[in-house]
Amino acid sequence: MESTDDPATDRHHQQDPPPPAPQEHARRLPLAGVAILLGFSLNLGLCIRRARDDLGAAAFVAFSHLNLFALVAAIRRFEDTPDGSAARGRARVAVWLATTTLTAAFTWRVGAMLPLGLAVAAWVLAAVTVLAGFYMMFLPGGDDK
Repeated sequence: MESTDDPATDRHHQQDPPPPAPQEHARRLPLAGVAILLGFSLNLGLCIRRARDDLGAAAFVAFSHLNLFALVAAIRRFEDTPDGSAARGRARVAVWLATTTLTAAFTWRVGAMLPLGLAVAAWVLAAVTVLAGFYMMFLPGGDDK
């Protein structure tokens, strides 16, 4: 058995290579994100094609999909901004507005199909959801910790 006292050839004395330098957060969309956006786009096209005779349904579908795109973009901006910055506050407002308009749009669409009593209950629940979201995002207890 050969014994070496040379640190360059002894694997127990060799230093590990330095870890790779941390890279800044890439602005590229991950593959899963691209697949989701393509799926949403395909779904939008199919829904509008199906609702081509009903202009109100096509407008609702287009609005909902565009609002979802805006929500995803706002959430990404919110996650990418540093805590306590003005940009994070603006992104928080954008997230809340997108969720509020989505809630109102879906409640309007569902409420039109329900009897009056259930439609009122749906609108009350939507209002509670929007107000609870506002409380959680903007009032004490909704900090970035």
